[in-house]
Amino acid sequence: MNLSSVGIPSNTNGQDASVNQSYSLPRDISSRFGRRLRELRQSRNLTQLAMAEQFGIDRSFISDVECGRKSISLPTLEVMALGFKLSLSDILRGI
Repeated sequence: MNLSSVGIPSNTNGQDASVNQSYSLPRDISSRFGRRLRELRQSRNLTQLAMAEQFGIDRSFISDVECGRKSISLPTLEVMALGFKLSLSDILRGI
């Protein structure tokens, strides 16, 4: 897939422009979402265990997602958004 087809510009050499940009976010989506999930959980003073119990999600799965080791399905993303009382777009904001 060409990244310019999904709205990411490329430079004149055909390389993705984002490769040349310096930023602090991890490049892969799983790591970026994991960081966002941890921020949301901690901002609500929830431990992984408390979040797991409230949302009905396994604690070790939450840990793996936060560390970027696992990705989540759309239904699980919706459970998390509902649990945090956020829209899907808000839970994905900034990643």
